[in-house]
Amino acid sequence: MNVDATLFWSGVIYPGWQARLNGYNIKTIPSTVPSPWRLATIMRFLNELSRYDSIIIHHHVDPILALYIARALGKKTIWYSGSMFELAWERWITGEDYRSISRTVKQTGQEYYGRTISSLVLSDHIFDGTVALARAVDIHAVSRYSKIVANSKFLSRFLKRIYKLDDAPPVVYPGPDPMLEQLSSKDFAGEGDYMLAVGPLIPLKNVDGMIQAASKVPSAILMVVGEGQDRLSLEESAGRLHVPLYLKGNSHSEEELAMLYSQCMFHVHLSLYEPFGLTPVEAGLFKKPSIVTDQGGPPEIIVDGETGFIVNPRDYGTIAKRMRELLSNPQLRHDMGRKARKRVLENFTLERSAKQLLAEVES
Repeated sequence: MNVDATLFWSGVIYPGWQARLNGYNIKTIPSTVPSPWRLATIMRFLNELSRYDSIIIHHHVDPILALYIARALGKKTIWYSGSMFELAWERWITGEDYRSISRTVKQTGQEYYGRTISSLVLSDHIFDGTVALARAVDIHAVSRYSKIVANSKFLSRFLKRIYKLDDAPPVVYPGPDPMLEQLSSKDFAGEGDYMLAVGPLIPLKNVDGMIQAASKVPSAILMVVGEGQDRLSLEESAGRLHVPLYLKGNSHSEEELAMLYSQCMFHVHLSLYEPFGLTPVEAGLFKKPSIVTDQGGPPEIIVDGETGFIVNPRDYGTIAKRMRELLSNPQLRHDMGRKARKRVLENFTLERSAKQLLAEVES
C-alpha cells in the first residue's frame, strides 16, 4: 500500500511508541474547551483537515470536535467505529449509568473540557440532561459522515439500530500490534502457572467477575495487566475469597507483554460488553485459548470449544467450570491454542485490516 497519511493525536505517546513513530507525520488535535482563542485554533485545524482527500475519524475523538468535523467536512469523513459514544448510549447497552461502568469518565471529561465544565455536566442533578444532549450531538454528527465502518458485526448491527441506518455498516476487523505478531514467534521460556487478563481495572472489564469465578477453582492464579481506580477493591475481593491475584500495572513494553502472553496458561476476557476485543486476538498469536464474554464482538473471534470458550460474564459457575477444564488439561490448552493462532493469522492481522479499511475508504 502506498498511501500518504497523517496522524492527528491527542494524549500521551509513550516512549516506546515515540521511537516507533519517529519519522511519521504526527500532529496534535486541539482542545474544545470553550474560549475565543481555542475556537480560532479549531477553525485553523478544520482548514488544515480540508486539504486531505479523506478523513478517518476514530470513536475516541472528543464528541464536540467530531461534531465540528462532521458539520464542516462530513462529505469526506469516514467514521471507523470501534465503539459507540458510550456516555450517550450506555443505558441502551447495559442498562447502567455510564459513570458507574467507567470510572475514567471524570478524568477524560477534565482532559477534554476542563475540571469545572466536566464536574458540572457529570453531576447528579443534570446528568440525565447531559446524556440527552450527548445523544443529540452524536446523532447529528453521525448523520453527516459520508460512510461508517464498524470493527465487528455486533457493533455494525448496533449502529444500524441506534442511528436508524438503512443498511448495516461494513465491517473491518482491527489487527494486533505488528510487533506483538513478530514477538509471537520468539521462544520464551515455558508455560507459567497463571491465567492472564489484560485491560484497565474498571467495572466494565469485570475483573471482579474473574475473581468470583476463580474462587471456585482452588488451583486458579490470576494475573492482570492494567491499572485503574478499582485496584484496591479488587485486592480486597481477592483477599476475602482467597484468590491469588497479581496486578502487574500497565505494561509499556511490547517485550514484557509478549512474555506474559507466552507464559500464561490461557487468557480471560469477561467484559460486561466489548464491541470487538483485541486481547483474545493477541493471546491467539501466542497460541493461547481464551475464555471470553458473550456480550459483543469476542464471539466473532473465538470459536466456542475450538479456540476457547464463550461464556455469560456473570455466570461464575460456568466460567469456573471452563477455567477448571483448561487448568487441568494441558493437551486441551495446547490444541485450542494452536487453532487460535491459525485463526488469528487467517482473519485478524493488521495487514489484512489495513487493506480492507483502505478499500472501504476508496470505495
